[in-house]
Amino acid sequence: MELVKTIFDSVKVYKLKSRTDNRGLMTYVYEDGIESFEAKETRVYDMPKKGTFFGIHYREESEPMQKLVTVVKGSGMDYVIDLRKDSDTYLKWKSIELTAGNALAVLIPEGIGHAFISLEDNTMQAFTIDRTGKEGHSRQLNYKEEKIGIELPVPVTEISDYDAGAPFL
Repeated sequence: MELVKTIFDSVKVYKLKSRTDNRGLMTYVYEDGIESFEAKETRVYDMPKKGTFFGIHYREESEPMQKLVTVVKGSGMDYVIDLRKDSDTYLKWKSIELTAGNALAVLIPEGIGHAFISLEDNTMQAFTIDRTGKEGHSRQLNYKEEKIGIELPVPVTEISDYDAGAPFL
């Protein structure tokens, strides 16, 4: 993994190591060696429809979690939102296009909200977290929050009740 850039002084974007041969493409989704990140669990989301939306998700400060997010099939727009109240970039957001072809991964640390929307049918996202999820510590914000102002490149076609009914600030 090669560090490509840093966003909000704490979000890291990595280029994953990959290779192609006569069998196809193989990408290392996670390699040991990211400072202060120890993988505990990996999840894969299969999104049949373009416009499938997740987020804005974050964790309580008492139970922080980091996650490493990438796309293994298709493409999506990944969003990071600075939710650290003492930060100069509080409530600012940045987006990173993740595709199976560009082999980028985003390490999202504590204090940063996360959202994702699939940009094509049959997109698969993989994310690895540094702690197992304990119920009751996950939080969400409504993606329509005007103080954040996320701009989506495609309309939302699928969203959970959990995210559609998320509270505003």
